[in-house]
Amino acid sequence: MTGMPEAGIARELAMCFTTIALVTDHDAGVEGQDVVTHADVLAVFAGNMERLKALLLDVIRRLPAAEPDDSASCACRRVLDGLPLPITLPV
Repeated sequence: MTGMPEAGIARELAMCFTTIALVTDHDAGVEGQDVVTHADVLAVFAGNMERLKALLLDVIRRLPAAEPDDSASCACRRVLDGLPLPITLPV
């Protein structure tokens, strides 16, 4: 799996984003390793869920308060400023 099209869409909308990956098969595609079954993958995924929940709660706690666009400290919102667009947007 990739971060597309989500990353491209977030950029087009000038949104901040990040990705989170839950690796369930560290040796995928490596020859000579023991076979990993679907049940093995599901077990690792289930084990990752508590870590994911803890991560999300921590990230949410650290999110800054909402800021007006003109004074936002993050540059993501202004990534499109000054770029010529191929169309005229309605006001």
